[in-house]
Amino acid sequence: MERKKNFTTAFRSRKSLKELITTTEGDMSSSRWINNDLRPTPPESRTWTWYHLPLFWSGLAFGTTGWNIASSLIAVGLQWQYALASCFIGSAIAGVVVTFLARMGARPVFLRSVMGMYGSWLFVFLRLMTGLFWFGIQTYSGANLISVCLLCMFGHKWRDLSNTLPLSADITTKQLICFFIAWLAQVPFFFVHPSKIQWFFTVKGLVMPIATFGLFGWCMAEGRGISTIGNPLTKSANGVPLGWAVVAGINAVMGSLASLMVTQPDLSRYCRKVSDAGWLQGLAVFVSKCLVFFLGLAATASIQGAWGKAYWNIWDLLGAILEHYWTAGARTAVFLVSFSFYLSAIGSNIGTNTIAFGADLTGIIPKYMTIVRGQVICCVLGVALVPWKILASAEAFVTFLGSMPIFFGPLSALMIVDYYWVRKGNLHVPSLYRGERGDLYFFTQGFNLRAYGAWLVGFLFGLPGMIGRFHPTAVNDAAKNMYRMGWLLTFTVTGVVYATLIYLFPVRVYPETHHTVPTTFEYLGKRDGFFEDDTPEALVGIEGLDATVDKHTMVSEKAV
Repeated sequence: MERKKNFTTAFRSRKSLKELITTTEGDMSSSRWINNDLRPTPPESRTWTWYHLPLFWSGLAFGTTGWNIASSLIAVGLQWQYALASCFIGSAIAGVVVTFLARMGARPVFLRSVMGMYGSWLFVFLRLMTGLFWFGIQTYSGANLISVCLLCMFGHKWRDLSNTLPLSADITTKQLICFFIAWLAQVPFFFVHPSKIQWFFTVKGLVMPIATFGLFGWCMAEGRGISTIGNPLTKSANGVPLGWAVVAGINAVMGSLASLMVTQPDLSRYCRKVSDAGWLQGLAVFVSKCLVFFLGLAATASIQGAWGKAYWNIWDLLGAILEHYWTAGARTAVFLVSFSFYLSAIGSNIGTNTIAFGADLTGIIPKYMTIVRGQVICCVLGVALVPWKILASAEAFVTFLGSMPIFFGPLSALMIVDYYWVRKGNLHVPSLYRGERGDLYFFTQGFNLRAYGAWLVGFLFGLPGMIGRFHPTAVNDAAKNMYRMGWLLTFTVTGVVYATLIYLFPVRVYPETHHTVPTTFEYLGKRDGFFEDDTPEALVGIEGLDATVDKHTMVSEKAV
C-alpha cells in the first residue's frame, strides 16, 4: 500500500521520486555496493537444481546458433571431418571452462574479488554493451522465424504483402512486423526474476531436442541422406593451411560462448548447492554442441543433395521446405518447428543477454537498479538501437562484436586462476561489499593492477589480428594466425602472466583479522563465505548490509 502511495506522489518532488526508484525494500537497505539482488543468494532463492543448468546449455545448443555453427566452421575452409574435429575439441574445452566458472557462482559480485571494487566496472560495462547489442541483433534474427510462422498461417497473403517502407529504412514492412512480434513475445519474461525462470529453460531443454531431431529425420528421409555429406557445401577459404583452419574452427566454437562463459556466476548463483553447477553441465555443453553440429551439417548436406543448394540458416531451410511441400501437414510441421526454434531464441536472449545485462547494471548502480529492472531496460534499449540499421550499415561494428573472444578470453583466465590458484576457492563475502581503503578487495585505489596488467598483455596478443579483420593488408600472416588462435591464445597468455604477477606480488586471501586461518581449498566456500565470528551483529557496520541477514543465510551447509 505504501508502494502505491509513493507511486501516486512520485512526481510531486525530487525526494518522492527518489524514494520510488530506490531499491531499498523494508529493512533491506541499498547503497553503492549492495542491494537485495546483490546480496548472497539465500537458500529459499536457490531454486535451480542439478538438471536446470544442463538443460539450459542443451537448450542453447539446440537452437539457431547451434544449428548454424557448422556453416561458420565450413566457411573457414574445412572439410566436414575437420570441422567436426574442431567442434569436438572446442566444445570439450568450453565444457571444462564452463564447469570451472560456474562453481564460483554463489558469489553474485565475484568479479570484484578479481579486478577490484572499482576495477570490475570496466568489464561489467563491456559485458553490458555486448549483451545490449546482441539482444537487438538476435531479436532481429528471431523475426525470421516469426516470418516463417506467419507464412504457414496466412500463406500467399503473407508472402505477397507489399512493402511500404523506403529503401533507406533498411528493413521491409514484413520484417518490421515480425521484429516487433518477436520483441513483444519476449517482454513478459523480462519481468520474471532469474530465481523463478528456471522452468522456462527446462521446457526449452525438453522441447528443442524433439524439434531438432524431427527436422533432421525429415531431411534424411526426403533428401539424399548421409551419403552426400562429403559434397562441397560452401566455397572453401583460400590460402589458409589446414592446421590453422582447424584452430580457427576451435576458436569459432569458443567465440560463440565467450561472453556467456564469464557470466556463468549470474546463473549458477541460484543453484541449490555447488554440485548442482558441476561437471554434468560441462558434459551437456560438449555432447549437445557436437550432436547439434552433426545434425545441422548432415541435414544441410542431405537437402543439398536433393535440391542442389545448401540452406545453412534454419529459416531458409524451413522456407525451402514450404516451397517444395505446400500441404496442410507440411505447414503445420514447419510452424511447430519454427515456433520451437523461436522459443529457443527467447531463452537464449534471456540466458545470454538480459539476465547478464540486469545483473551487471545492478552491480554498477545497486541503489536504483535490480536485475528485473535491468532486463526491462535491455529490452527497451535493444529496440532503440534499431538493430536492422546496425546490420545494414555497420558491418565493421558487427565484426567488432564477433571479436569479443579476445576481450573475454583473458577475463575467463583471470577468474579461473584467481579463484582456483590464488585464493583456492576462498572468498570472504562481507569484504565483497566493503569499498574502503585497506579492505580486502580494494587493492590499489579500487583496482587490482596485477589483473589489469595480465588482461592487457593477453588482449594485446589478439589485437593485431583484430585490426587485420578490418584492414586485411595492414598485418602479416603471423598476426592473422594469432587471431585465429583468439580465445585460446589470449586465455593462456593472461593466465600465465597473472599467475606470475601473483607469485611476485602476492595478494591477501583473508582479511587481516583472520590472516592466520589456513588457506585450504574452499574453507570459506563450505561456510558460504563467512567466518564463524561473522555474526549478523558484526555485519551491521557494512554499509547496506544489516542485521536482517540471518545466520542460516550466512552459514548454509547447502553450499557444500
